Amino acid sequence: MRRAQSVRHYAKSSLAIGADDLGVLKEDESVEDVLRRQLLDKDRECDRLQIQIQSLQAQLAQRPPLEKIQALEKEYTHLELILQGTQRENERCMAELERGKVREKMLERELEKLAGANWQTNLDIAPASASGFHARAAGLVNSGKSSSPAKEKSSLSASTSDASQSQASIEATKAYLEQVRLAILGMEQRMQSREDKLAKHIERAEAEGARFEEIRKQVLPASSS
Repeated sequence: MRRAQSVRHYAKSSLAIGADDLGVLKEDESVEDVLRRQLLDKDRECDRLQIQIQSLQAQLAQRPPLEKIQALEKEYTHLELILQGTQRENERCMAELERGKVREKMLERELEKLAGANWQTNLDIAPASASGFHARAAGLVNSGKSSSPAKEKSSLSASTSDASQSQASIEATKAYLEQVRLAILGMEQRMQSREDKLAKHIERAEAEGARFEEIRKQVLPASSS
């Protein structure tokens, strides 16, 4: 009698555990229906995962080979170094131009003392354009080595004091002014050459910068994927 009660109790417990595993049964829903519904849910989940796998495989197939990515990264670094060097060169040239502008102003003041306010007309030097003005400025850095302001000042004082005394002093002053005029014209030519060189540096920097940007656009998406 006790054994029969134990068997009945075990059967009820098994059914209760099975019901818990299958979830709450709906009214008029059998265990097979619950299992079938769960199987359909799993099938949908498998389909979703399969689609995701195919999408990832397609992205992986579009990704360039590792060797190409490494080559692009190496070229990216190389171009970055070139760009940094070009930028430093441009900054150095611009600083030199600024120093030349200051020295040019000093020379212009000395020429004004020597030849008067219209020294450009007196020395037959055409007024410079804005770009030519800045271009000649750097060339005047070298001119300071050959003719110092002290020497020009001395010549100015000598020519001014002796101009009224002898024609020889006037001719000497004219000859000196002619030398100054030729020196300035020579500096203009040298600065024009330097300006052309700087323009080539800038053009190269812009080309390298554009190439640098293109490489960066290629490397970043490949690295992120």
